[in-house]
Amino acid sequence: MNTSQKSQESGFTVIELIVVGLVVALASVLVYVQINNLKIANQNDQRKTAINAMYYALEEVYYKQHHSYPQTLTTGTLPSVDPSLFTDPDGFTLGKATLTTDQITKAITDGSTDADTNRQLAALSAGKSPNYHYDATGCDTSGSNCTGYTLRADLLGEAEYTKKSRHS
Repeated sequence: MNTSQKSQESGFTVIELIVVGLVVALASVLVYVQINNLKIANQNDQRKTAINAMYYALEEVYYKQHHSYPQTLTTGTLPSVDPSLFTDPDGFTLGKATLTTDQITKAITDGSTDADTNRQLAALSAGKSPNYHYDATGCDTSGSNCTGYTLRADLLGEAEYTKKSRHS
């Protein structure tokens, strides 16, 4: 009798295995959601950092030298800002014309693509557009001197991040 009792008591029941499986599945889902939230927060932080760097360069360097703001914003306009900050996480570069899907596809077939072009193609295929926007206001007839601007970044899951000129 002792032997038959032992064999009935050893091992897990089906219900116990199902409960453990559900707990593991729930933990996996929670980890996946948290990792995704961290990736989104990191991309938003990158966007905010880039906008802040451009904003302070415009206000503290460019405006002090020219007493106005530029009509367009490029890496040449703000040489004090790290050029990589002008490219958003989707591969679009502020001040640089967005390539059409056909142009990017041609570059890929020619074998002349870089990481930014590949990211931009993936973003365009997903229906995304550039995240950074620079809108100059109050520009003179020559278009080189503007009295103000709005610098914006599109964020994921948050409101748009905006900086406006101090001296407009």
